[in-house]
Amino acid sequence: MLVAGQMAEPLFYTAPPPKRKPGRPLGSKAQVVQDARALGVHHFAFVRSSILGLDLAESFDRYLAWAETTTDLRYVQNRREALLKRIIEAGRQIDATLPAHSKITHLLDLLRSDAAPPKAVSLPTLDEWVESEGIDPEGWSEADLLAEYKAAFGLDNAEAIDAGVGFKDPVGERVRALNYLETILSVIPTATDRLESWFARPVVKCLRNVGIITLGDLVRFINAYGHRWYSSIKGFGSQRAQQVLHWLMLEQDHLNLQVSGSVHEPKSKRELRVATLLPAVGQESQAVRQFGAGTLVANAIHRMQATPALAGAQGDFRSHMANTLGATNDLEAVSSWLSRYNEKPSTQRSYRKEIERFLLWCAQELKKPLSSVNSPDCQKYREFLQAVPTTWVQRRPLKRTDPGWRAFRIQPSAASQKQALVILQTLFGGLVDAGYLVANPMRSLMKGFDLPASRMDIRRSFTEAEWAHVLTCLDTFTVGPKQLRLKCILDLLVTSGIRLDELAKARHKDLRIEALPDLPETWILSVTGKRNKTREVPLNPDVVRLLALHGGEFLDEDKVAADKDNLPLIRTLEASVPQWRKGQGGELVSSSRTETAGSALSASGIYAVLKRFFRQAAKSAAQAGLDARRFEKASTHWMRHTFVRQALVDGVPIEVASELAGHASIDTTSIYSTQELARKITAIQGMRRRVVA
Repeated sequence: MLVAGQMAEPLFYTAPPPKRKPGRPLGSKAQVVQDARALGVHHFAFVRSSILGLDLAESFDRYLAWAETTTDLRYVQNRREALLKRIIEAGRQIDATLPAHSKITHLLDLLRSDAAPPKAVSLPTLDEWVESEGIDPEGWSEADLLAEYKAAFGLDNAEAIDAGVGFKDPVGERVRALNYLETILSVIPTATDRLESWFARPVVKCLRNVGIITLGDLVRFINAYGHRWYSSIKGFGSQRAQQVLHWLMLEQDHLNLQVSGSVHEPKSKRELRVATLLPAVGQESQAVRQFGAGTLVANAIHRMQATPALAGAQGDFRSHMANTLGATNDLEAVSSWLSRYNEKPSTQRSYRKEIERFLLWCAQELKKPLSSVNSPDCQKYREFLQAVPTTWVQRRPLKRTDPGWRAFRIQPSAASQKQALVILQTLFGGLVDAGYLVANPMRSLMKGFDLPASRMDIRRSFTEAEWAHVLTCLDTFTVGPKQLRLKCILDLLVTSGIRLDELAKARHKDLRIEALPDLPETWILSVTGKRNKTREVPLNPDVVRLLALHGGEFLDEDKVAADKDNLPLIRTLEASVPQWRKGQGGELVSSSRTETAGSALSASGIYAVLKRFFRQAAKSAAQAGLDARRFEKASTHWMRHTFVRQALVDGVPIEVASELAGHASIDTTSIYSTQELARKITAIQGMRRRVVA
C-alpha cells in the first residue's frame, strides 16, 4: 500500500548504462603506420654502435638525428629496437631466396635478441665454404684459402676450422653478422628518392610545405637559397639543417648533385670575396657602383659607357648647348639628376630602381641611349610593363652580383606601371629643364594615359572588435622586453598616427612637457615627416610611461644623463647579426654593426616586428569570429588609418585630425570621413515616395 505523500516506483526500472572506461572502444585497433624509410648505412652504423655498447644518445645524435624529430631517450631506444627488427625481417626475406649452402639464418639468429649468443657456433667446413663461394681451389694456395676463410668468419683458432666450430667473441660475432647484412641490405640514396625514404614524417611535412619532394629537390633548394636556406622552412631549425647538409655532402656522389660552396658562408662575406675578383674597369667601375653591380645592370652600363652609340654623347635629342648638370653623357646626367634627392633616400631609391629598369630596357631591347628615346619607344616600354617577359623576372631575392638577378620580382600592378612612367616623365622633364635634352618623349604618352587613379583605402584599418583581438593576443605574450617593446609600438602608433619612418627616427630629446593655461601638463612629441615638415603630436601619458620603461632597460643610471638626448624611442633588444668587411690587410673579417643591444630599431625592423605579431594574431582570429586574412595583410600603416578614422568618429575636427596626421591637404583627411555618405543615405531614406506602384 502507498503511504500518503509517497511516490510510486515505476513499474519498469531501467538502470543507467555503466560508464565506459577511458580508452579505445572494445574491439578497436590502432592503425599502425609502416615505416617506409630505406635502410641506409647510417642505420647499420647506429645499430652497430649500440651492439658495441657505445652511448646510445650520442650514437643517435651522430648517425640519425638529422632525419628524426626528437632525441628523447625512450624514442631512441624504441628506434633502435625497430631498426634491428627491420634488419632481421629484411634478412629473412633475402634468406628465403638463397640456396641451402648460402643461407644466412645463423647470422640472423645472432641478431634476433640481445641475449648473449652461444659460445660455439656451427660453421661450414673449409671445403664446404670453398664450394659455396664458387672458388677454384686450383687457383689458390691453401694458406690463401685459410686466410680468406678466417676473414669471412672472423676466426683466429686454426684448430676450429677442421672441426667446423668457431669460438669467438659474442659481440664481435654480432658485429660481423651485421656488417655482412649491411652489404646486402643497405640502400644507396639517389636524387630521385622521395623524402619519405629517408626522413621522418614531420620533417617531410616541413620540406613539402616549400615544394621539396625528392632529395634532388632538396639539394637544388639548398643551392638556390644559400647559407641560411633553412630560414624559409618553417619549423626546420638550424641544427637539423647543419646535420642534413652534412649527410647530403657525404652522399653527393651517389646523388650526382653537388652541394654549392655558397652554403658555407654568409652572402655578405661571399659578395665581398666575389667583388675582389671583379676586374677593374677604370671610370666604368665607378658607374657600375653608382647604379649597382647587378649582372644585367653592369652589362648594360658597361655597354653604354664603352659604346659611343649607347653612351648618349651624340644622342638624337641631346642639346648642343651647355647643361646645368655638367654632364657629357646619359649616365652622368642621370646620376647628377638623382643626386638632388640625396636628402630623401626613400624617394631616391624608388627613382633609381625605375630608371635602372628603363636603362636596361633601352640598352637590351632598343639598342639606343636614353637621349635617343622617342615617343613610340616610350609607348613600347608602356606595353613592356603591361606584360613583363619571364626572362626579366626572378621571384626569389638575390643580390645584384648574383648571375640570376633580374630587374623585376613580379609583374608590376597597374598602379606600379603608372608610377614607373610618372618617374620617367619627371626624369625627362628634369633633363630638359637642365638643358641636357631638347624634348620630353614621355609628355605625349602621359596625356592619353588611362590607369586607375590612386586612392587611399581606408578599409585598411582595424575595427573595434579587431583591435580588441590585437590586445588579447598581446596579453598572451610572455611578460618581458619583447612584449614591452611591442606594446610601445602598438600604443604609440594607434594613439598618435605618426608614420613608420617618423617613429624610427624619433628620439627622447624630441619629447617635452607642455603646460598651457587651463590645461593639464601634456607630453608633446616633435616629428619631421614628409617634405621636411615638422609637427607636434600630443601623447597619452600611459604611452610615455611605457617608452620610459622600454628605454630605461638599456642604460645605467650614470649614463642616462649623457645618452638621453640620443636615446631612440624604439630600440633593439639584441646585438645585430655579425657582418663581413675587409680588414686592413684586405682579408675578410666579421664584425657587428652594433656591439650591444639598445640601438635604434630601423623602420624595416619595426615593420617586421609588427608583421610577425599580426601573422600570429591571424592564427586565432577565426576562433574570435574575425577574418584571419585581414590580420595577415595588416601592417604599420593600418595603425595610422585606424587613428585618423577613430579620431573623426570621436568628433575630432577634421582640420585638427589633418594636422595630427601630417596630411598635406585636408582633402586627404576627408577620405576618412563617412559623414558625407551618411547624409546621402539619410536623405534618400527620408524621401517621400512620389510614385506609387
